[in-house]
Amino acid sequence: MKVIILAAGRGSRLGERTKDRPKCMCTLCGRTLLDRCLDTLEKAGVSRSDIGIVTGYRSDMFQVTGVTYFHNADWEKTNMFRSLTMAREWLERETCIVCYSDIVFAPEAVQLLANSTAPLAITSYSGYWDLWKLRMENPLEDLETFRVDEEGKLLEIGLKPNSAGDIQGQFMGLLRFTPESWGWVEETIRRPLPKTVDKLDMTTLLQGMLQMGYAIQTISTNALWLECDSEQDIEAYEKQFAKELTK
Repeated sequence: MKVIILAAGRGSRLGERTKDRPKCMCTLCGRTLLDRCLDTLEKAGVSRSDIGIVTGYRSDMFQVTGVTYFHNADWEKTNMFRSLTMAREWLERETCIVCYSDIVFAPEAVQLLANSTAPLAITSYSGYWDLWKLRMENPLEDLETFRVDEEGKLLEIGLKPNSAGDIQGQFMGLLRFTPESWGWVEETIRRPLPKTVDKLDMTTLLQGMLQMGYAIQTISTNALWLECDSEQDIEAYEKQFAKELTK
């Protein structure tokens, strides 16, 4: 099984922190987000030779040895999904876990995905409400819908919620594709979607796949997970989670 780390973006909301470096090379309690990601994957039993990193902005700064590099030359004009397609040769051939590079997560999340038998699985974070309350005054202004059935099958994702009841978890930026489910992706993007392929984000893709009738299994976890999207996020996490982040 391979792991694809999506690290093409600059992350403009991080301001001066990304003026001269990719988003994943911002530090959190003294360590870059990329280093934290690689360390978590190692603890989950993933070999460096099974890791691919999709670069874009400041690709010259990536010096991780033992991994495979893919490059999105159009990173500035495209979104997350287009970066993912740079690793299409892996996705077509074998099972791959896809991982955002601006998140902090526990090895448990990777192991849950690795052990899943579903063609397409995503992890969801159950502690999302308290985390969003730490990040912003009104979580409902930023959170998106995430509804599942009794068996954990995804029913809806990525839309504007009417109430907290429309949110039963938070997409973590961790997915597991098999060649079968990557075929579902290829079929989905041939149909009309709310966004063009170049501008397509992952939750819009997943919602489009649901509308096509494809099954997406969710796996809930309450292990530490953080989304580092702004300078305020970094500052809040360094105050609130210093003990966990410096272990």
